[in-house]
Amino acid sequence: MGEFEVNINKSGINSIEAPEEVDIENGENIVLKLINNGTPLHLTVSAVNARKFTPFLHENLFLENKVILKIPVLSDAPKGSFKIEIITGYGTLRYGIAINVKDRAIEIPDEIEEIPEPEDHTDLYMKAGFMGLLGAGWAAYIFGLYLPGTVPGIVSVILITAAAYIGWQYRP
Repeated sequence: MGEFEVNINKSGINSIEAPEEVDIENGENIVLKLINNGTPLHLTVSAVNARKFTPFLHENLFLENKVILKIPVLSDAPKGSFKIEIITGYGTLRYGIAINVKDRAIEIPDEIEEIPEPEDHTDLYMKAGFMGLLGAGWAAYIFGLYLPGTVPGIVSVILITAAAYIGWQYRP
């Protein structure tokens, strides 16, 4: 966060003392601590050529003691700079602060965490399929003993043969 003090009336009537430039990352707030060291006064804070950096345009303030003014910087603001002007003495004194906007620093970890490989359950599924086909084949065979015919006999032979094939192909 770009936080800094702006002293008004410190070295004379309507005087303005502030940093000449401030660096800030996009998406942060500029926080101006306006501190009046003398008699109350009117002042204007204005952003010059700042449309692509901030929605802030200007603010007219009556400053008795202390005011905190937050100026947001857009999170998608490009790299560049704009100026914040502080105007006192009904326009007779102007002070510009250059705001340098830079891209937000992205922290990249030194070590990237490894993603574990998914477990291979092919053997388990093949064993389950083998056991299911074998069980269904024997059930059809037993059913064919009580109800003789070609369909139960053929079905049981096909199911047991398929189970044997799967068991042979995917043996450990």
